[in-house]
Amino acid sequence: MPDDTREQVLLAAAELLAESGLESMKARAIADRAGLSVGSIYKLFGEIDDLVREVNLQTYRMFAEHHRTALELVSTSVTSPFDRLMVLARAYVDFVINNELRWMALLAFNARQTRPGSKDERSIRAELYAIVETVMSEIPGFTSEMASKKMTRALWAAVHGIVIFTLPNSTSDDPVGETLEQIEMIVGAVVRDASQ
Repeated sequence: MPDDTREQVLLAAAELLAESGLESMKARAIADRAGLSVGSIYKLFGEIDDLVREVNLQTYRMFAEHHRTALELVSTSVTSPFDRLMVLARAYVDFVINNELRWMALLAFNARQTRPGSKDERSIRAELYAIVETVMSEIPGFTSEMASKKMTRALWAAVHGIVIFTLPNSTSDDPVGETLEQIEMIVGAVVRDASQ
């Protein structure tokens, strides 16, 4: 089948995922949206999980691009590592809000996997960490590459946990503000500790 048919299926699956989440990833629904037969879906991707993996890779790439763009937009006006890390935190929250079902589907899919991620998945995660590591390396206490890598992963896990648990469960009138306030406490502690 031509490459554009594959892209047609990926687009249909991504649209369904964004509209209805992981439960919408059924061969019939995807085929109907793409205007193809169910057999074509399996012929192109094998298992539905393989199709979902490819859509999730697209989501990761969108996520990484969103973060890169956020930093580029403030490259000359925001110079302190703390503020630059908060730019990335706000970008994380913004992406999750604007792509909620797609992001939650990615996390739910990853949680149920029993095998390690593919080379492409590991590569895009490394790319995401590298964006944060670039800012972490600007903090005086994290000038060594190993220290920067370790703290990047710890900070990523903390921010991820805050976003995943606080944003949807907040009882505040301003869930985004509460989420960012919690992240700010963690980022502030990391920067202060490293700078001492």
